[in-house]
Amino acid sequence: MVDYKPTHSELGALVLENRLIKAWQPPGNKALKRTDGWLYLRCRFDIPYPVLELADEPAPGLAVNVGPLRGKGAAEELIGQLESLFKLRHCGRRLRRRDHPSLYGQMGRCSSPCLGDLDPNAYRRKLDEALALFDGEHEASTLLLDYIEERMTEAAAERRYERAEVLRRRRERLAELLARLGGVLRATHSCSRVVLVRHPVKPRLDAFWLVGGRVRDWGPLPELRELEERTEAVADAPLPRGRATSVPVDEVDEVRIVSSWLAANDAYELPLEPAPGRAALSDLVAAAAAGPSRVAA
Repeated sequence: MVDYKPTHSELGALVLENRLIKAWQPPGNKALKRTDGWLYLRCRFDIPYPVLELADEPAPGLAVNVGPLRGKGAAEELIGQLESLFKLRHCGRRLRRRDHPSLYGQMGRCSSPCLGDLDPNAYRRKLDEALALFDGEHEASTLLLDYIEERMTEAAAERRYERAEVLRRRRERLAELLARLGGVLRATHSCSRVVLVRHPVKPRLDAFWLVGGRVRDWGPLPELRELEERTEAVADAPLPRGRATSVPVDEVDEVRIVSSWLAANDAYELPLEPAPGRAALSDLVAAAAAGPSRVAA
């Protein structure tokens, strides 16, 4: 016997498939196949001095996940640039105590928590400064280049010309690097929003309400009044605050599915903060029904 449940979009089908697999645990299909090639820059907050790392899926638990991204070499170099710029750890998650600074510490590119005398809060402030670049509506490329430009201007004003020149070269390199990097250079939990997704062939739409990168509500696009009510209900609930969000282990696949699909396909979206009114939602529905081009949030 075969049963089925129709959805109004490809993304809806992927989300439903993932949830059904999680619920039914079929013997031949317990794990979803991975063929998309997306990567995530992530930072887990389960150790005193967190590190930046690259992985093929978002991190569960309290973390910041940036992406999805394409280009492993470019993503790895971006991590190295961030580590040096903000003096973060270049080593792995396991922190080995040292009697002397590492090479990066000697060059002033690491704050050297391995020496055992660095306040974790001081390290966390520098880490938060780096992660803040990815915590907004828009991608971090411009913010990162602007940050280096400001540091370069400060160094020149203080007549630290060698430092200004180093920053100028770093900015040029980062501009080249960011131009090569594909995907979404933004934290998955940023910009809670309502998203409309079209059926690939038929004139149908699914609606998704995304909060903290997670699907708070979804289903076939309802009538405008119900769309407004469901949007208000989601927007009235507490929205995530702070640099990180916590993703349950059993929702990691769904966060990955939704973020990677939206990175590769057209969608129509509005931010939930401030909560969109009926007129804005009506315009969103009209745009989604009219054609495939993305509506800027």
